[in-house]
Amino acid sequence: MILAALIVSEAKCESKLTPLIPLCLITVDSMKAFDVVSHVIVLDKLYEIGVHPKIWTIVRDLYDGMTSKVRWAGAISPKFNILQGVRQGGILSPLLYKIYNNNLLMELQETRLGFRMGNVYLGCPTCADDIALLSSNPNELQCMLSTLHRHAVQDRVSIHPKKTKAVVFSKSNSIKSTLSWKLGDSDISPSNQTVHLGILRSELKENNLNLEDRISLARRTMYALISTGLHGSNGINPIVAYKIYQSYILPKLLFGLEVLPLNKSQIDILRKFHISNLRRFQSLPTRTATEIVYLLLGALPVEAELHKRHLSLLYNIISCNNSTLKNLMMRQLAVNGENQESFFWSNTGYS
Repeated sequence: MILAALIVSEAKCESKLTPLIPLCLITVDSMKAFDVVSHVIVLDKLYEIGVHPKIWTIVRDLYDGMTSKVRWAGAISPKFNILQGVRQGGILSPLLYKIYNNNLLMELQETRLGFRMGNVYLGCPTCADDIALLSSNPNELQCMLSTLHRHAVQDRVSIHPKKTKAVVFSKSNSIKSTLSWKLGDSDISPSNQTVHLGILRSELKENNLNLEDRISLARRTMYALISTGLHGSNGINPIVAYKIYQSYILPKLLFGLEVLPLNKSQIDILRKFHISNLRRFQSLPTRTATEIVYLLLGALPVEAELHKRHLSLLYNIISCNNSTLKNLMMRQLAVNGENQESFFWSNTGYS
């Protein structure tokens, strides 16, 4: 998910170099995406991509003759056949869904419909059912929506018109007011923000909105864990509390922030939240030196936690087989390495 989110962030970074040309982002919401996958269609798609016959037979047997019953008010209904939907929690389920909508993504890429950074195509950053369409040409974006609608009809997928949102990254309000698109019979007009892969995408104050959302989520998670003794004074051992914090709260606090260009004041907000929690676990007064708070727990500053995620993301880009991401990295390092809003900013030392 973070790799797809990185593409959107880099496209935004690039679009700021040409402020007169708007960057349009549309996030598409499929209604009950995993539950409407047709077994017949997914088996056809597996055959089309050349899956080994033995693997194809195993998948067919997994979904052939599936039945279910409903328990209600102490009674059980007669069994009925299940002809659509992938297994909930199944290891193969995300992969089967990716194969299910892969034809759409391949058609968009082959026809070069969507945003391009140099000769690198970035028009449809997608992970499973979280589909996003990027373009700097509103007419081209309409062609992409028409292609998506055609595939949705063919694959029996319903697109939620009210949850499908568009955001235009442009300083010109006059441009935004004239833009609109059609998805089937529904109209799509620009809105202030949307969510893609759990990250808020907004034309204004995107970083601040995501910071507020992450801190709010982390705080709610801490409140939910208070009953376990995660409350400092008379609570569980501070070392154990920190391990719980590392496992359950830090991932929610920092999710997606590695692809956002946070400035010093925004990192300070994270630092204050982080250090206040570490003090609370140890029942230390606020005047306690920050170094002592870290040293007693063996904890890392929040900047180091972010750096770990930056390095992990960079390793994933280098080690993956995705040529688009590797080409994007090489292009940004060569052309856009001095832009501080890019993940590949040379002065970070990651290059």
